[in-house]
Amino acid sequence: MNEVIKTINDRRSIRFYETTKVKDEDIETILNCAKIAPSAVNRQPWHFVVLRDRTLMDEISAANKELALASGIPAEIERANEPNYDNFRGAQVAILVAAEDAAPYGMADCANATLTMTLVATSMGLGSCYIASYAKALKTPDYAELLARLNLPEGYSPMFAVCLGHTAEQPKPRKPLKPDTVSYIG
Repeated sequence: MNEVIKTINDRRSIRFYETTKVKDEDIETILNCAKIAPSAVNRQPWHFVVLRDRTLMDEISAANKELALASGIPAEIERANEPNYDNFRGAQVAILVAAEDAAPYGMADCANATLTMTLVATSMGLGSCYIASYAKALKTPDYAELLARLNLPEGYSPMFAVCLGHTAEQPKPRKPLKPDTVSYIG
């Protein structure tokens, strides 16, 4: 099996990380690959924030927990009541991906960059988890101060993130794939 297909098959969402620091050069490699991900008309409408401030991660998670508990959505309330609720899954670093608001396909382009980061991390022996849940509070006026602390350029909004670190869990086997998801025409 070729290495790309093997990496795609090996990638799992990691939710527990060691406290070992991720090397700066590994983060740079991951970012350099994200920057060459496909984007509509090669617009590259992204901005990346390497977040190593666990206090800020905890504050963002606490804000999202408040929103989840007040949501009235049973699944969100149940998750928010977990004793170790943390949008960033305990990772020592997260790479946040923000989209240029004016880019018509900014969300899709940022999704491409985010997926690329998870695959590169897997190929380097690092664990990762692709998340969007962290951005919920940052998109509400009540938590504008948290958003401001990310120092995003004007006209950019947070979309996705990759929690990144050295894996502290044995990933579970992949769940069965949903059947009947492909149609052929012609």
